[in-house]
Amino acid sequence: MKKYSGMPELLEQYMLENGTDVRWVTVQQLRERFCLTRYQYNTISGFLRRLEFRSFGQCPYIVVRIEKVERVSPSDPPKCRYLVKRKNTIVAGTLGMMHHPCISARCKDSGESR
Repeated sequence: MKKYSGMPELLEQYMLENGTDVRWVTVQQLRERFCLTRYQYNTISGFLRRLEFRSFGQCPYIVVRIEKVERVSPSDPPKCRYLVKRKNTIVAGTLGMMHHPCISARCKDSGESR
């Protein structure tokens, strides 16, 4: 945990400042906001990747998805964006899925009410 010391707090502060529970985040955005050096890139990226597979201590956020960002030029290093969400919130896509006709039909067939 020492390797990521302070990262959960920075991520939480960033999310709270943006007033959202779900948001795409890049390492560059975090670096610029908190004046972090380019040498901290791997630490930030590693922390966000770790959140994709499991929670981290008391950090209230997880990473739901990681996508590669298109390069501006072929010589640019590969970059990713991370869909960060608060653990206790439901992503909008999940809410939409709950109202899917097939799920509704199953409820009617089983006699359960929604």
